[in-house]
Amino acid sequence: EGPGQAFPWQAFAAALCAEEPTLEGPEGALAVKPRLLLLPVVCQRNLFSLLHVVQTVVPGGCLSQLLQAVEQDSHLDPWVRTLGDLLRQGSRGEECAPPPAPLSSACQQQLMCLCRKIAQNKPEGQRKLNWCFSKQPDAAGDVVDSVLQGGKRKKGSEENLELDEEREGKKLLLEEAAFEPPETQEGWDAAGVEEEVPGEPSGDRSAQSLAGDALESSQQDAAGESRKISQAELAAEDGVSLQHSELSTPPELRILNNCCSSQLEGLCCFLQLSTCPEHLLVRFCSWLLDLTPNLSYTSATILAEQLFLQRVLSLTQPPSRHLMAALASFCSKYSQPFCRVLVAAVLREPGEGAEQTKLVCELVEECLEPDCVRLVLSQVLEVSLSEKLLPVMQAVLGRQEVLPPELFDRLVLTLCRQAPAFATSLNYAKLVTAVLTMYQSQVTPAHRSRLAAALDRSNAALKKSLQAVL
Repeated sequence: EGPGQAFPWQAFAAALCAEEPTLEGPEGALAVKPRLLLLPVVCQRNLFSLLHVVQTVVPGGCLSQLLQAVEQDSHLDPWVRTLGDLLRQGSRGEECAPPPAPLSSACQQQLMCLCRKIAQNKPEGQRKLNWCFSKQPDAAGDVVDSVLQGGKRKKGSEENLELDEEREGKKLLLEEAAFEPPETQEGWDAAGVEEEVPGEPSGDRSAQSLAGDALESSQQDAAGESRKISQAELAAEDGVSLQHSELSTPPELRILNNCCSSQLEGLCCFLQLSTCPEHLLVRFCSWLLDLTPNLSYTSATILAEQLFLQRVLSLTQPPSRHLMAALASFCSKYSQPFCRVLVAAVLREPGEGAEQTKLVCELVEECLEPDCVRLVLSQVLEVSLSEKLLPVMQAVLGRQEVLPPELFDRLVLTLCRQAPAFATSLNYAKLVTAVLTMYQSQVTPAHRSRLAAALDRSNAALKKSLQAVL
């Protein structure tokens, strides 16, 4: 810690203690755990080892938060548990264990023999372990002195400066990673995280640099594992990740069938599915097609709302090909929930522009199954007709699907009631013409008489053409 650059322990502890959803047990049950417990065991060990070294500068409240977080794990690693106990003892001001005794001469000899074997098996080890052969220390203090100074005699001042700068850069990278949003960390390049650290002479390590090395090891393990966790979460909706490199459906998606409505809504909000990139939305929808068992009606309705509703209602220009592909993919399997959520919302709020109705017309013409086409017609008949909705009805009738007698009666009755409002509408005239020609077999004399009476108030030119069809 330098002047004016104190480490943000409070934010660091809060980030590690923040809860995140995860899968637990062989059945993949949804659970919420602190981020600290989602880190790999090696990372947890390194973190608590570091905290034990720098305990005097860590605020007591931060230590308490981290210790309470690990207590939630019923299968806590024994190493981590022991380090936690030592931290508790230190925080209570209890007497610490005496420092280890200096190495005996026999231990020193064994250590040097081991270093020679390592140097023989690995050529690069010869350079790193030269301190052991360049000097034969007689006491433990000499060993420590050799470790601290031997490597420096072998290296120039410029190389030491570069290593120090690299070490500091890695520490800053970890500090930034600890407080960046999950979506920022997921974007890290894996090659950058797993880049091999250049060889360092053992003699350049003091107590402070050893703590820095533990921090660097924690960073590498945590970054690799956090990518796996984030991918599992995003793939569940995202999350997950939506950047899953495999074409097969991730097994984590089974969580969608185990969530209640409130859990699924919370998971979608946490993963920000409503704002995820559209090209990733296509991949996620393709995974949903292969998901077994199929989503329940309620779950599919929630996903349709989270994935598409805001995107469609905010359209001010034609939708992108990625969005259309995602819509078509979702509709091919879950068209009923889709119509109940999205089509109904478009019909209630057509908006200032016509992009929403154009989108619905395209889906009706190319994507929806016959039963959903009839569902869309019934939804249109439930709202007050407007000039913007007439193209939707024309698209429905253009499919020439067989309509139940009750639904066809409602259609004719609606056209008759709305006739005065469309006295000069060309689209209305086309709609009536489509009913009389495409569904000629279903038009009864009663239907014809009702339509003829309603058209008496229409524009003369339109009335003449419609009466010719009647």
